Amino acid sequence: MRDIIKGKKVLLRRMTIDDTPLAVRWRNADCVREQFIFKDIVTEEMHRDWFVNKVMKGLVEQFVIVVKESGEEIGSQYFKDIDKEKHTAEYGVYIGREDMLGKGYGSEVMELALSYAKEDMGMKEITLRVIESNTRARRVYENMGFTEYGKEEGAHPVIFMRRVL
Repeated sequence: MRDIIKGKKVLLRRMTIDDTPLAVRWRNADCVREQFIFKDIVTEEMHRDWFVNKVMKGLVEQFVIVVKESGEEIGSQYFKDIDKEKHTAEYGVYIGREDMLGKGYGSEVMELALSYAKEDMGMKEITLRVIESNTRARRVYENMGFTEYGKEEGAHPVIFMRRVL
């Protein structure tokens, strides 16, 4: 498993527990929370618990998104619910700085992540969930080959998408 994944504009470096303050700040940014299914404020304690019980146990692989040109850390991408027998995982990504949205970073991160999932993790299918009203993300996911396979109604309807690798 690689600790750093390099692209043209970004690199992904494996998240450490020391990244907790950054992850919490990004995750609580309005531009992230309003598009996330879990809308509660995330505390450092919650993130450390996630890291210790999920990331450190191999149930989640999480990376920090770094802009290569400036070295700025701007968000995170992760795979959770990793099933090594079925070769499936759920994907998630967030850019935690509003000023970095719309610059193509998310698309490149997703390309790198899907390649990593197939080549390094041996995944055959990646799923994700997206709030129905998040049209920007849905458009990116569709452009990356994800197709809708279900929907969950509620206050914030959720679309389930998948891509075979």
